Amino acid sequence: MVLFLAMTLNPANRQGLSKVDAKFLRIIEEFGWHVMTVAPRVDEEGDIFAYSSGLFHSFGHPEVIIFNLDLNSLQNAVNAIGKQAKSGIVHKIDTNYSGIVDDRDCQFRMVDRSQYREHLGYSIWFYEGMDFPALQAFWPDEAGNFAWSEGSDGWITTTQPRLDLPMLKQKPE
Repeated sequence: MVLFLAMTLNPANRQGLSKVDAKFLRIIEEFGWHVMTVAPRVDEEGDIFAYSSGLFHSFGHPEVIIFNLDLNSLQNAVNAIGKQAKSGIVHKIDTNYSGIVDDRDCQFRMVDRSQYREHLGYSIWFYEGMDFPALQAFWPDEAGNFAWSEGSDGWITTTQPRLDLPMLKQKPE
């Protein structure tokens, strides 16, 4: 069992922060969470994803991250999860949930902490460290298979990086 004793920045105390950071905290104070979207720069390859900051602070729900849908769908999915968390729903791993990603079911897996720095930067800043839980939301292929399912197509496994698995340490060259 993992115990979380997250310290957080006070969303109401925005004095001395940049406009961007102050807006980030104001949104958490007003709505309970903030959605951060991340995309590669023009002419660069990489994943597009969105994640929450504030769900754990506001509702005791793990933060969430989801990959490689269009920007609106990513934001809508994180906001749908946030609204469910606000209503008292705590999403469990390996359980199907509807109404999050278009007309598809969605399942969650715990994000391994080795993945936090690479993917959850603003949440780490908000919680003043990595002492918070995070779930990755996965959506299935057309046949209903998830990235870890036997028989899933190759596209779904490459579209959604498995943050539930430890990040492999790179050997120095």
